[in-house]
Amino acid sequence: LLWGPPGTGKTLIARKLAMLTPHLYASPGYLQRSDEPSKPAELAQHECFNIVRGAWTLHDGKETATVSVGGRFSLNSVGMLRRLATLDLGIALLPEEIVADELASGTLRRILPQWHGTAQPVYAMTETRLLPAKTQRFIEFLQERLGR
Repeated sequence: LLWGPPGTGKTLIARKLAMLTPHLYASPGYLQRSDEPSKPAELAQHECFNIVRGAWTLHDGKETATVSVGGRFSLNSVGMLRRLATLDLGIALLPEEIVADELASGTLRRILPQWHGTAQPVYAMTETRLLPAKTQRFIEFLQERLGR
């Protein structure tokens, strides 16, 4: 892929690292206080946060559900979404790779496990096709780690 902002004369090369599928996560404290949803439609009654506001499209392999969700927070940081979820403030739609440490420690757990969001691509952007060996190895490491 080649891309460059209009008028800059710069070209960027996008290298796909992985496709990450988001799942629903909440803290045990939030679920104890707010009751765990048993179906996607119940998410409308919960504090939900993600980078995209409005509706979440969820899939379970057979069905697709579009749920209008909202909450008090509008964020553009995946790290902050994760942190708010660990602080018992709501439900987050994030890739498992982002919350792996919190899942291992028990500060977050997956809810509605059969449902997931739409997979999103993750890219490494560079200005040239020819990369230093260290940069190339780092991109390869990320591709392996993220499970391309």
